[in-house]
Amino acid sequence: MRSTSRLILAVVILACGAAAKAGIEALSRSDRPALAQPLSTLPLALGEWLGRDVPVDERIIEQAQTDDFLNRVYESSTHRGVQLKLWINYSKKGDNMRHSPEICLPSGGWTRLESDCLVLDVERPGGAPVRLSRLAYKQGELVQGVGFWYYIFGEGQVEKFVRRLPITSRSSHGHTTRGSGMTVEVFCPGGSDPDAAALRDFVAALAVALDPILPADQAQYYVP
Repeated sequence: MRSTSRLILAVVILACGAAAKAGIEALSRSDRPALAQPLSTLPLALGEWLGRDVPVDERIIEQAQTDDFLNRVYESSTHRGVQLKLWINYSKKGDNMRHSPEICLPSGGWTRLESDCLVLDVERPGGAPVRLSRLAYKQGELVQGVGFWYYIFGEGQVEKFVRRLPITSRSSHGHTTRGSGMTVEVFCPGGSDPDAAALRDFVAALAVALDPILPADQAQYYVP
């Protein structure tokens, strides 16, 4: 009887574990939404900013693990001398979450400048503010600024909760996601925009133009 009781107890424990696992997976289930429109539909004119597409090496596209991307340079007559480079990377499986600036720039020999990094809340017409990280890196005499945020589409409730905790659940830790994902990076070489005025102006216009492209089931994050 004692052996039979132990066997029954073991079966009950395994059944409970399987049920709990199934429950978590159900909460985390995702359809991995596609973009509502291709990234190429993003207008070349964003407010006062005028852009042009820049070709991307096939090896970079492969390494970025992207299903859709946009690589442009934008300039504005209002912010003379400032040239912003926009890189947007969408992945249906969220594999692109491995490629944040915090991973890619240091691997290329860039050192983070902590004193120049900050979090920005950019107001935009007709929508919630965009929160992003303005990162800064140095290589020799060169300084590189990067505005960065990302979206996850169709993310499960468990992942949404865990991703907000101060643990290793950020994009740069190389984990795939429960959902499709899109990173947005705005590069500003040198010290041409020290107070981030041009970055704020560009991001406000960019966020409005992105709205028709993004799936409705979205969550935005800014910590790389």
